[in-house]
Amino acid sequence: PIRAPWRVAVLGQKEAMINALYELVQARRKHAFEILVISPSADPTIPHSASVADICASLGYEHLIGRTDEAVFEALHRFRPHLLVSILWPRRVTKAMLDLCSDCINFHPSLLPRHRGSLTQFWSIFDGDSEAGSTCHRMVEQFDAGRILHQVAVPISPDETALSLSHKIAGATEECFRHVLRLFVRDGGGLPEGESWDVNQFPYHYRRIPRGGLIDPEWPLDKIERFIRAMYFPPFAPARAVDADGDKWDVTDIQEYKDFCAGKLQRSQVPWEPEC
Repeated sequence: PIRAPWRVAVLGQKEAMINALYELVQARRKHAFEILVISPSADPTIPHSASVADICASLGYEHLIGRTDEAVFEALHRFRPHLLVSILWPRRVTKAMLDLCSDCINFHPSLLPRHRGSLTQFWSIFDGDSEAGSTCHRMVEQFDAGRILHQVAVPISPDETALSLSHKIAGATEECFRHVLRLFVRDGGGLPEGESWDVNQFPYHYRRIPRGGLIDPEWPLDKIERFIRAMYFPPFAPARAVDADGDKWDVTDIQEYKDFCAGKLQRSQVPWEPEC
């Protein structure tokens, strides 16, 4: 008998999620899938990415805007997914949603258990990590706390910025998604239990930048240099130095900071977006 299609629901946004949608195209060449994609908003993302609605229309996926948890739950309840996937979904996936599906997974942009929470590219660079990456873990009610299914690491180069690392992690997420999807197919529509870990041993990063993005002149120079690179994610505001009059100066690399200290830095005319 012909097997009924596996139903996969994807909650997400931005480059990493779009890459996963293309990976599902390849999977559909060999296996029957029905795909539901839910975006958190119709507003453009920053940094900007391709239109998810247009991509879904071209690929034959159902696409919805889930502005509220109630709307997302109703869509998932109707769809009855065999696999629920979250990639950069900006809100908590509620217990009611998780109860609709036995395999609920999230792709987190760090190598858990390090850097639970937000702004993972910033923290990976600022803390001086040698690598970052993407982690697929089972979703539970607590953020970034479920059993780990798979990880893909990428190296952090000496001149890495939050922007360049973001692109690397998007690629790692695509590779991680491809692997986990193959596990799902191989096991006949299910996933392994995953590896447990003690979430209480690892802090959670909330969406707050140290010192509001201001450089501490008392930091060692190597820490200031990492902070500047960790803050570089245009169009968002870069790191800033404060002069004796209390004026703030945009600083995008360590040479600019040295110029600021020497009184040689020219004020930026770039219209930055609000701080992330």
